[in-house]
Amino acid sequence: MKKILCITLTLLIAIPAIMKAQCNQQLVDIAVQDIKGVATYMKDFKVRLKAQEPRKQQPIAKFSVTMSKGQTYRLSVANAKEYKGQAIIQLYDNDKLQGSSFFKGKDYKFFDFICQKTAPYLIYITFNDGKEGCAVGILSVVKQK
Repeated sequence: MKKILCITLTLLIAIPAIMKAQCNQQLVDIAVQDIKGVATYMKDFKVRLKAQEPRKQQPIAKFSVTMSKGQTYRLSVANAKEYKGQAIIQLYDNDKLQGSSFFKGKDYKFFDFICQKTAPYLIYITFNDGKEGCAVGILSVVKQK
């Protein structure tokens, strides 16, 4: 009986820790594997947002990055499986949308952006339909052929 109780307590402690790990570095590692050989990892953006509350604005995570003219960047996103929210990553320049992983009603894992000017850009990450979610966005530079 003590053995069963001990195993049960261990699982109750370990499972939330494992789930939380999926929402952090483990998720980054998964996302980086998707770009291997195609692009060079630059930076990650970990996001965990609560569900949108009624009559309130949808939660948004915002990040600023500087991009260089002439580079092709890939912005990709990976979702934690234990959450219903599907992440959308968007790139803005002076309030003008430059690219999005959500296009014509469909979610994509990534999009590429050819930078036309060296400047600071904003990366927004939200979740479809305002659902709670956990994801990681990855900024990488596409390798030249």
